[in-house]
Amino acid sequence: MSRSVTRVVVIVAAPLLAVATITMLGSQPSRPVASRPVAGTQVASLRSLQAGASGLGQLAARITPPPTVTPVAASAAPAPVAVRPAPVRPPVRPRPTAPPVSGVGGAAGVEFSLVNQDRAANGVAAVAYSASLARVAQYRAQDMLNRNYFSHYDPSTGQLAFVQLLGLWGIAYSTAGENIAWSTNPSMAGINTMFMNSPDHRANILK
Repeated sequence: MSRSVTRVVVIVAAPLLAVATITMLGSQPSRPVASRPVAGTQVASLRSLQAGASGLGQLAARITPPPTVTPVAASAAPAPVAVRPAPVRPPVRPRPTAPPVSGVGGAAGVEFSLVNQDRAANGVAAVAYSASLARVAQYRAQDMLNRNYFSHYDPSTGQLAFVQLLGLWGIAYSTAGENIAWSTNPSMAGINTMFMNSPDHRANILK
């Protein structure tokens, strides 16, 4: 039996904020743990060998001493050249295309208003709407839906997904944060209450 699932992404980059929501029909998504890349270092040492030879031969004779043999030192073998293997790089995902965003409205508009209400109630100035951040939030919500994951981290890279998008799309910021949520109850008031009851999410909203 399918049920409605709402996903919300709130992107805050001082002093702007954007909200995106995605509603879908389906079962509760799994929450895979994003694996972080493990840094690995390979060290190769190559020791050059220098070969040398010297020898002296003499035969005792009664009449004539044998000719003197001048030893010839073997030339040193050339030192081998260390060749570093080409680094293996992980596959690069194609640059994501920013989705179109017409304006703040719908569930995203409701959450945007609730965020500013919470800020006003706590003596914090309201945030302005940013179409650029709205595109990041919209892409994040849709990407988690398409790839069936729920995390701040991109499962392919192990990096903060919204930070990657801010960089790829050239969005400058001094500080940035992200709140994400999913719920089978498409009540934005309920989702916002969950945010405000969580210290970390609350801090993002009131930053």
